[in-house]
Amino acid sequence: MSVETKVKSGESLAKVLVVDDEQGIRDMLAYELGLRGYQVVTAVNGAEALEKIKKEKIRLVISDVKMPRMDGMEMLAAIKTIAPDVEVIMSTGYGTIEMAVSAMKKGAYDFIQKPFDLEEIFALIEKALEKNELKVMLGVYEASKAVIAAIKLPELLPLIAKISIQVLKADEACIMLMNPGGRLSVEVAAGRDDAQYRAYCLALGERAADKASGDGEPVIINGPPEDVRGFAGIKWLQGVSSCMVYPLAMGREVLGVLTVGRGGRGDPFTAADLRHATVFCSHISQAINNAALFRELEKRIEEIREMQSRLIQSEKLAAIGQIAAGIAHEINNPLAGIMGFAEMLLKSGGLDAQQREDIETIFQQSKRCGNIVRNLLQFSRRIKSPEMPVDVLAALKAALQLSAFELDGAGVTVTKDLSEDLPAVMGDPVQFEQVFLNLIMNARQALDGKKGAELKILAFREKGDLILRFEDNGCGIPPENIPRLFDPFFTTRPAGQGTGLGLPISRGIIQQYKGTIRAENRQGGGAVFTVSFPVFKEACNGPL
Repeated sequence: MSVETKVKSGESLAKVLVVDDEQGIRDMLAYELGLRGYQVVTAVNGAEALEKIKKEKIRLVISDVKMPRMDGMEMLAAIKTIAPDVEVIMSTGYGTIEMAVSAMKKGAYDFIQKPFDLEEIFALIEKALEKNELKVMLGVYEASKAVIAAIKLPELLPLIAKISIQVLKADEACIMLMNPGGRLSVEVAAGRDDAQYRAYCLALGERAADKASGDGEPVIINGPPEDVRGFAGIKWLQGVSSCMVYPLAMGREVLGVLTVGRGGRGDPFTAADLRHATVFCSHISQAINNAALFRELEKRIEEIREMQSRLIQSEKLAAIGQIAAGIAHEINNPLAGIMGFAEMLLKSGGLDAQQREDIETIFQQSKRCGNIVRNLLQFSRRIKSPEMPVDVLAALKAALQLSAFELDGAGVTVTKDLSEDLPAVMGDPVQFEQVFLNLIMNARQALDGKKGAELKILAFREKGDLILRFEDNGCGIPPENIPRLFDPFFTTRPAGQGTGLGLPISRGIIQQYKGTIRAENRQGGGAVFTVSFPVFKEACNGPL
């Protein structure tokens, strides 16, 4: 038979174990206690009593002292070891002061003489159970403090599940949280964690969450859920004989649902368990709400940090603008002279092939220096360059050709895995060449002095993007430096050997053409820089 229990429903009284080798005493106490609503089990000696305490949820023991096999004193000591929360009232017809003192020292609640005064013993039972309830509630409170102390959900939820099993004397527990879309999802399960159990708990939780929007009351289900009002259609899960479904709410807002279950051998949940759950779940709800607020606070702090970072970035860019203006003035004039003389020499006669090639290199590299200065100005002032379809492989091969002397001199082996039919992307070929050259030279510097130094470059298409990866087997990037790699003026090189502008300028160029760049450490050692560009639409059906 199924039972639906609300918070305000009547409460069945506690289970009492009567232990006595005299059948008449056992029958009399069982009858009188049963009339007053107590659940009663009996045992003829201490050994049998201990077996029942291990299997059933006993809250109070009334035991004789003199019994065969295991007497009351031995049994009392064992009970306080295996079930310290159980209260024990000792009784005997041959009591002494010394015996009573010994029983109290071993943890007995009280000591009474036979024959019993029933009114006296019932009054004593009520006081003992009140003490037991206070001890249980104190345990719930102490457990709640541990829950409240956790502030991050990944740490909090497994802790809640574990403590729920302990506090509510359950075999399994499941916690579900409400997502922003108003749907429950299973976050953690303890004691039992399989697909069937999660689906069962989710079905119960969804019904409880719907009901919580009305009366907000938890439910105890002892037996098949489909026989309980509001839970029709949910089949009984084998292995669960009793469960408690408790909505976790703050005011009218349902944050989630806690379900706890007991197996076939355990006692069903009672209103007393529900009362304990009410205290515990109020703390759980507060802890989950605090964790959500903390998560929101972390998000806001991260947003503030990003705003600060952007502000610092803007200030650095303003400084770059001033530097770039000076560079443009100081470098462009000498470059113009170099290019002019180189061009004049190329037009003059009398040059052999090698001389002409050398002067052509001087002219092209001077022109490239001018473009770099222009790019620096564009980066600092966010001036958009003219866009055109670019053959990325051509820009990459040009960058490799320019860096070949440096790579060979450093003993770096370059391996390439380049798809030859890559589509075009929109951008500036000179700027792309600058980005690739920067990444190649960064890798060369990371490989400085390494035996077996290798730079691997991959280029491939992935859906609507063209991807390039620059992988080296160098020293890698300290994890704490990865977030700062693209900050202007950040460099780990010795003074005078790096400006900290190469990667920020490269990222600015890439972002200008709607691309992305990411840095990470390579498994097995070294670093990886991944560049992604959206494919030029007109080239999506084939190569450039």
